[in-house]
Amino acid sequence: MARMPGAVWRPVVNTHKNGVIERRGLVLHVQDGTNSPFGYFNNSANQASSDFWVSTVGRIEQYVETGRDYAFAQHLGNPYYASVETEGHPNTALTTAQVEGVAHIYAWGNSTFGWPLQVVDSTTEPGLTWHGVGGDAWGGHPHCPGDKRKAQRGRIIDRAKEILAMDMDGEPSVDLARLVTLDPSDPGAAQDLPPYPDGVRLIEGALHAEGLLDNLSDDGHFECLTVTAYAAWQRRLGYEGAAADGVPDQPSLTKLGRRHGFTVNA
Repeated sequence: MARMPGAVWRPVVNTHKNGVIERRGLVLHVQDGTNSPFGYFNNSANQASSDFWVSTVGRIEQYVETGRDYAFAQHLGNPYYASVETEGHPNTALTTAQVEGVAHIYAWGNSTFGWPLQVVDSTTEPGLTWHGVGGDAWGGHPHCPGDKRKAQRGRIIDRAKEILAMDMDGEPSVDLARLVTLDPSDPGAAQDLPPYPDGVRLIEGALHAEGLLDNLSDDGHFECLTVTAYAAWQRRLGYEGAAADGVPDQPSLTKLGRRHGFTVNA
């Protein structure tokens, strides 16, 4: 029924077509491993999958048509809740980028399906719940996603509210003055200004959509990988030599924004 903008679409065989009964919300899982689970989810012998996966650097992958087809994530809960696997282990917390990624998924689910903006510890109540609460009926994984990740659900919902409020204000914008904190001669150096996650995520999402960037920053700074990707964008526009330094300028950023739905404030 729906694919999330900004998520990498990677359909898998382990899905139940037209199986969704209700769209109650999202179940938080932990992968208990690293790297994309796509290969595992796309093997019918494993009978496992999820709607989404969020890496430690914020990459979002989507594996099923959320809201129409269900993934094989929480057994008897599958027809009622979507699911998100998060890279890492139960004894570690979600990274900042993962909180941001899950929040964007939840904000999208709120807009698309009406998922309520609340944390719940339930197998029937709509909201953001967790895998282990379902006991044996949900596959018997009492330690998924782990206490640290469970405790971060409130922050995920708060961030989803912020994202939705930004969307209601109209077309999102990037404040160039807050963004340009790089010394062009040393873009990897420590930055002086506070992080700017909203602006950085808009640009990184656009660069990702252009096929220039895989990883998203973890702290809201415009970091080395993003600088390299932005330099490639500048070269695509015809910048040459030192002009393609990876530091956003008004003309190149405005062109990127026009292609990907944001404006630029000087």
